[in-house]
Amino acid sequence: MSVPAWRRNRSKLDAEYEAVKFRVIVTQMIMRNFGLKVDKNKQKPLVSQRLRQQYPDLKKFFDKVEKYQDNVEASMELKEYDKWLIRKARNRLYDYGADLIKYIAGANEIKCQFGFEYEDRIRLQDKAISMLEDISQEVNYVEENFNIDLNKYMNYAAQKKKCKSLLYKWKRSTVKQYEAWLKEEAEWEEAIHANYD
Repeated sequence: MSVPAWRRNRSKLDAEYEAVKFRVIVTQMIMRNFGLKVDKNKQKPLVSQRLRQQYPDLKKFFDKVEKYQDNVEASMELKEYDKWLIRKARNRLYDYGADLIKYIAGANEIKCQFGFEYEDRIRLQDKAISMLEDISQEVNYVEENFNIDLNKYMNYAAQKKKCKSLLYKWKRSTVKQYEAWLKEEAEWEEAIHANYD
């Protein structure tokens, strides 16, 4: 005797399992700052402490020299730009990953018995697929902007493809079930009208 689908344990091949694996890959990317070195060590000051102590009357001049050095470093290496941009990209990717799992889990929890439940599940599946694309666009932006290849050390693309394929299969299955439900409802209504006529 077969076990009803809603009572079966989740398969390791289902969309949620693969999406969690995909989210782990994305999280590893952001934890590693996409392989970029964000906190660059500041160069040694041009004016040493020994010189400052030896010539205290030149303090203002030394301060101007160090201020100029800081300005040159900031403009040439764009340190602050890198930091804020990476922080924004990391936050976006983290949020998109969380939303991806949220939509899949929400869709998975709907035990479709009525038309509106099928529609809700399909809507959540669409949002999950959309989150995959949002993640993909953000990763593409990071790769282009920083001229790096994030696929070199992670199986990001393969996992994304697997996750997307499973989400589309799951959605097609839900749509088929919904169409079958609509057909049954139409037949049932037709039978009721036939009995009253």
